[in-house]
Amino acid sequence: MTEDDLTYPEHSPSYEQYFASLGDEVTRLYEVAEAARSKGFDPTTRVEIPPAHDVAARVEATLDGPKGVARRIRELQKDLSREQVAFEVAKEIAEGSLGNFDRKEDAAEKAVRVALAILTESITAAPLEGIAHVRIRGSGAEQYLAIYLAGPIRAAGGTEAAMTVLVADYVRQVLNLPPYIATEDEVERALEEVDLYARNVHLQYPVHPEMIKFAARHMPIMLTGEATEEFEVTGYRDLERIDTGNRVRGGAVLVLNDGVVGRAAKLAKIVNNAGITGWEWLDELAKITKAESTEEEVPYVKQLEPKSDYLSDVIAGRPVFAHPSRPGGFRLRYGRSRNTGLAGIGVHPATMFIVEEFLAPGTHIRTERPGKGSIVAPVDTIEGPIVLLKNGVVVRVCDINQARRLEGRVRQIISLGDILVAFGEFLENNHPLAPAGYCEEWWSHELDQSLSSLTEAQITRRLSGSGMSMEDLNTFIESPLQNRPTPDQATHLSKKFKIPLHPFYLYRWSVLSTEEVLVMRDWILSNHTIHEGKSGPLVSLPRDKEMKKLLERVGIPHRWSGDKKRILLTDSPLTILAQLGMKTKKATKKSKTALDVLNSVSDVILRDKIGCTIGARMGRPEKAEARRMKPPVHALFPVGRSGGTERRIEKVAADIEYETSQTSMVDNEDGEASLQRRILRICPECRRETYRLRCQKCGARTELKVDVELVSRICPRCKTETFESRCPECKVHTDLLPWCGHEECGLPFDLKAGKCPQNHIGPIQYTKGISWHKKETFLRSLLDRVMREIGEIEGHGVRGVLGLTNEYKIPEYLGKGILRAKHDVYCYRDGTARFDATDAPLTHFTPREIEVPVKRLRELGYLTDYQGEPLINEFQIVELKVQDVVIPENCADYLLRVGRFVDDCLRKIYGLDSYYNFKTQDDLIGQLVIGLAPHTSAGIIGRIIGFTSASVCYAHPYWHAAKRRNCDGDEDALILVMDALLNFSKDYLPSGRGRFMDAPLVLSVILNPSEVDDESHNLEVCRRYPAQFYEMVTEARHPKDMEKLVDIVASRLNTPAQYEGFGFTHNTSSIDSGPKNSRYKIVPKMAEKLDAQLKLAQMIQAVDAHDVAERVLMRHFFRDIRGNLRAYSTQKFRCLSCNRSYRRIPLSGRCDVCGKEKISLTVRQSNISKYLDTTEKIIHDHGLDAFLQERLRLIRFAMGSLFTSEQTLLSDYFDT
Repeated sequence: MTEDDLTYPEHSPSYEQYFASLGDEVTRLYEVAEAARSKGFDPTTRVEIPPAHDVAARVEATLDGPKGVARRIRELQKDLSREQVAFEVAKEIAEGSLGNFDRKEDAAEKAVRVALAILTESITAAPLEGIAHVRIRGSGAEQYLAIYLAGPIRAAGGTEAAMTVLVADYVRQVLNLPPYIATEDEVERALEEVDLYARNVHLQYPVHPEMIKFAARHMPIMLTGEATEEFEVTGYRDLERIDTGNRVRGGAVLVLNDGVVGRAAKLAKIVNNAGITGWEWLDELAKITKAESTEEEVPYVKQLEPKSDYLSDVIAGRPVFAHPSRPGGFRLRYGRSRNTGLAGIGVHPATMFIVEEFLAPGTHIRTERPGKGSIVAPVDTIEGPIVLLKNGVVVRVCDINQARRLEGRVRQIISLGDILVAFGEFLENNHPLAPAGYCEEWWSHELDQSLSSLTEAQITRRLSGSGMSMEDLNTFIESPLQNRPTPDQATHLSKKFKIPLHPFYLYRWSVLSTEEVLVMRDWILSNHTIHEGKSGPLVSLPRDKEMKKLLERVGIPHRWSGDKKRILLTDSPLTILAQLGMKTKKATKKSKTALDVLNSVSDVILRDKIGCTIGARMGRPEKAEARRMKPPVHALFPVGRSGGTERRIEKVAADIEYETSQTSMVDNEDGEASLQRRILRICPECRRETYRLRCQKCGARTELKVDVELVSRICPRCKTETFESRCPECKVHTDLLPWCGHEECGLPFDLKAGKCPQNHIGPIQYTKGISWHKKETFLRSLLDRVMREIGEIEGHGVRGVLGLTNEYKIPEYLGKGILRAKHDVYCYRDGTARFDATDAPLTHFTPREIEVPVKRLRELGYLTDYQGEPLINEFQIVELKVQDVVIPENCADYLLRVGRFVDDCLRKIYGLDSYYNFKTQDDLIGQLVIGLAPHTSAGIIGRIIGFTSASVCYAHPYWHAAKRRNCDGDEDALILVMDALLNFSKDYLPSGRGRFMDAPLVLSVILNPSEVDDESHNLEVCRRYPAQFYEMVTEARHPKDMEKLVDIVASRLNTPAQYEGFGFTHNTSSIDSGPKNSRYKIVPKMAEKLDAQLKLAQMIQAVDAHDVAERVLMRHFFRDIRGNLRAYSTQKFRCLSCNRSYRRIPLSGRCDVCGKEKISLTVRQSNISKYLDTTEKIIHDHGLDAFLQERLRLIRFAMGSLFTSEQTLLSDYFDT
């Protein structure tokens, strides 16, 4: 498993034991799996997922060499950067010093693939699938290098994909090939393809025609590729050097627009550092791109403009929480909690309940800034929402219990509360730092700075009469989120120490105009009295409708008096009146803002409470469920169309048994078999399908119709031909049996001789058509034999597939499917059982949160809490080890079933001892799983240490980054390791492009922080931001200006501190508090979801409900209706019995396959009209404009003309 020169990354002694335990368990798993696979039940007799400890091993294992490349990569990594290693390895492969290739073309292709694998940490499938091939085309002086790209190149990422072009050109130079020179027609063709792709699919960067043409003209290698899209170019067709037709080449488009042009500045920097010639034109392209850059790329700006990109695709049922930068939206607060970071952001759990439970832990939201999307996590040490109740009361909602009590009582959400965003998110997205609202952390710094300028005697003197000691001040400074001064103390500190008033007592003054704040101040100071309430004195004011609205906007908590004649401000009179100042002071009317007005008269210093507000809308709901194919299957075993829509193998076998018992193989007078249920046959001469034993057209004897295509194998011992991987007679592994594919031959093909007995030299095929009705392949007999072999008396309703999609049509051993059905486990296309869950970050936890006893955690290596104290109770905060995961509770239930299935396989199929022996959920603790992202081909080992009620998989940011993922709503798979080692096979994967994506071709055992996605390197691990940070964010500075002020992971790489000692700025009471699931998942009907969405829009002050309604219609309903109208006109028809589809209904009205008259539409009128009434109601209720009303009328007219059968008369076109 390991190489002699393999060393682990820098780590502490505690991690030495941790890595050793992971390695030992992986070794044990492989030993058992290898013993099982050697029994011959699987396509190969070895485990097909090689382990790898670093990127070098992954490269060699994934790409099958060249031999020695892993060792060479490790040597080069000691002194060179990753990009330099990629170029150097590519050069050595091209020169022939690394690997042995007969042709330059083969060397060039391997060099480019290996370089891309190094650049992507050999995690994604891009090196295997994104590059179709590399060719040397032309001859003599007109030779050039062409790289053929495919759609999966997208998985590499824009920069890495663009660097593939640089590497390819570097290889061209090493091979001394002339540069490619594009013709003007090829340049125009490239532009048209980019434009077509942008309009029909999606591109990350906008299309700039001149820049595309500029890049295409200067490209020294040919960017071409497979035709990936159905649409074709209209001009510049049939070009001589473009040999892939006239369809759009998606891979080439992505690399050209989103790679070379979109990342021109990055590429130019890499080219200059590497000293690659011929790419000087990139500097000019980079200047053009920089000139057209957006505000995010500007290093310094004074004010950030609102951005509405996130509202471009509002979907019905998924609410908008705030329009761009509106007061009342989420208030930006800098910081990272232990359950945020890597694109995960925090909101108060009370906010989750207040927004009608549309938010839950793991719910994806699209945000205005700094990035495009995030998942939400509960953080209750930030500010919650402010709401106006139906009885006129304004309250701060501080906890989830209070939020639950307010259910159904909220009239308006004045403020959504804070959104906790890490500094690293701005750094990763290259976004200027937005001004933050005044918060407790900032205030604590100002208090600390004030104290540091005073002597101890001065401090004591200023504290006189306040009841505070120096110890109290230190608690305010060291723990500002847990310790808050009282109103009296806050006012005293502000006045005596010349610092701003504590932020808890500040209000949203900046939402008012200068005139409004002057009127409001005068009204309060002139009319207030002090009212003694049960909890203390209150400011009492006369009832005034207009003034109450101002109080609501500012967010001052208040309620009515008992007689409803006065307004009672429920906060302390001291802090309220101190902010307004004495009436004798005259406010400056020339002030620019309301805050300036108040600061001119206030007794205390006031700061802006709001700062920057961020708009957001709901994206995808959180997810935690077992992965099932459609329809769900238990075995990769084909049943053919006779299996119907459910693919139940037992039912098919029973039907065939009944049909065969009723069939007479002697023709009657009509030449038709005597049977009660007819079996479809086919004429070998004219290929006509019939139920007769003789063809009515040509009279030839008909044959049973082939049900499925299966592999042809042969037993090396008894020479029995079979499709099974293990000979049913000799119990040995069978070999593939090649057949001559020449027309009318079909004899065995001798691979050594290179021909068949009739001297045909090909083509070679490994599959044969099989009918389950034939004696030698009788399905009932096969099923009975397999059940006897595994000791099961029934098939448990096992479901198969319609047909196999892998190249050789290799089926899975049917016994595995029966055992899966027994344990209610489903398999994916590669033979594994998977559970999908939304990725969520976690760096610290408490034993209570993850439902694991302290004793068990100590056994797993968790001996101390994050502050170094011995771990003794369930409330201590513990730092998570980088490869440990906390899984959803329903995932635990599923993995228990998978474990029992695996144990049954080991005992009943392979004849070995059980491995897992699961009885309860606690047995999963300490077990290993594989984490795998859909666009990758490398898994990462994870260890289960606990469970959560949230629908997410909590793991260290490193672990998600090892899958090249962040936490912006992505969902990835968890696979029990033994299940993958036993049941995964590359031979099961579908043939065709993309087959290796979402397949664990290699397994990373030890996580190296330097080899994971570098987004995780921007994660901050400090416990508080420095004072200078808050001063600089007010200027909207670029995050790179402050990179050295904040402790981020990048500064710890290649030291033991890269794994542990992480801090966080904001704690939270529980990582899974809040609703368990988003309301979007719970409400069953779209009409109910939409109604809740629009009602919430009307409740939130920061949302324009009219705009939301309009966007739902324009972006969702009208598109859906138009699409369904188009689909209805071009639809196919489907047999409800066997699922056969037809472009047109057969004239007989019967299915050609099963003969039943059950052919149905695939698109119905109800699919088109389902949103019409709802659309009409939205237009009426929200008073939308005449344009939308007219669109609806035209749609109704189109539907009427399509579905109404009445004859239209000439008089119908005229008014009567």
